[in-house]
Amino acid sequence: MLTFALPTGRSLDSCVDILARAGLPTAKLKEAGRNLVIEEASFRYLLSKPSDVPAMVHYGAANLALAGNDVIEEAGIALTELLDTGRGRCMMAVAGPGEMAEKFGGHISGLMGLKVATKYTRLAEKTFAEWGVQIKLLKLNGSVELAPALGLADCIFDVVQTGSTLKANGLRVIKETMPVSLRLVAGISSVQLRWNSLFGVVDAIEAVVRAA
Repeated sequence: MLTFALPTGRSLDSCVDILARAGLPTAKLKEAGRNLVIEEASFRYLLSKPSDVPAMVHYGAANLALAGNDVIEEAGIALTELLDTGRGRCMMAVAGPGEMAEKFGGHISGLMGLKVATKYTRLAEKTFAEWGVQIKLLKLNGSVELAPALGLADCIFDVVQTGSTLKANGLRVIKETMPVSLRLVAGISSVQLRWNSLFGVVDAIEAVVRAA
């Protein structure tokens, strides 16, 4: 049995669509409800919080997974990326009030003690360090857009899709950092030991992506 780890939430529909188009059984998956483990034919699907999906693959609970590269990078776990599906495209970015733009303009290396609100603490620290900026992190798991308005942070570091939530909270993108999308990944051991059984599935998903 081949086990797939999939993220719950807004990405799940895209994941199910990809798998269905690739010919995998998804009838029970589409009607999963509150079930977190679904078995169909020779496949098992594990539905997990997005941030936990990389660990599911890394520790061998799943052979393959669809996950955003934002959560993969944040987890700091070594996985084998097999394919960029191109689904769920958005951007990791620094955003803040309009006056913050001047501080980021050309002299970013001179900023010290910047207060940054984010749920991506590892990625934020790495990104700002590459810019030579020392930051103070405020970890929030939701509603990070409120932090600047409440005086809790100077700016935020988050995934931005349409920018409408930022605009509604008086913020705008100051600096984009990396593109984000759903990636097909596998554990290193799965690639080494089970590639013959993974190959057909990977090839079918790649064909779906190419045809899009």
